[in-house]
Amino acid sequence: MFKRRLGFFVFLFPLFLFSQGNIKNNIDWITLKKAEKYSNKYNKNILIYFYKPNCEYCDKMKKNTLTNKEIISLVNGNFFPVKINGYTKDTIKFNSKTYTNQQPIDHGYSFRHDLFFELGRTKNSITAPTIVILNNNYEILKLFPGFQPKELLSRNLKKIIN
Repeated sequence: MFKRRLGFFVFLFPLFLFSQGNIKNNIDWITLKKAEKYSNKYNKNILIYFYKPNCEYCDKMKKNTLTNKEIISLVNGNFFPVKINGYTKDTIKFNSKTYTNQQPIDHGYSFRHDLFFELGRTKNSITAPTIVILNNNYEILKLFPGFQPKELLSRNLKKIIN
């Protein structure tokens, strides 16, 4: 009896342990620059998640939707995922253009970034969070403004993939 248990732990337990290694626990976020490069090279869409610091719905989406194993698998397997603070004061270069946050830095109020406004705009306004799907020509395929529950985001991503 003891030898069987020992055999299980010596031979089978490592098999179970290492067979779980391919399951990802988070989205593999990359920079926009890398996504731009890889999207052209591998003919794969880009997923950009725009968020705002201290945003209740952004935090809820990050905690509940973007940690879901199905969402993680769909995003990592089918897109080059990029996470961008839509209110950053950093200059961002994308698609041969330079984007900035035009709010004066000393003002203290965090005005939206021009890239967020250009890609995440619906009816001339923006909402955080927003997910934007771009093809490898940087054309918007789909825009998902606002909080996306995992079921809805899963269904919408599958429509794009298929």
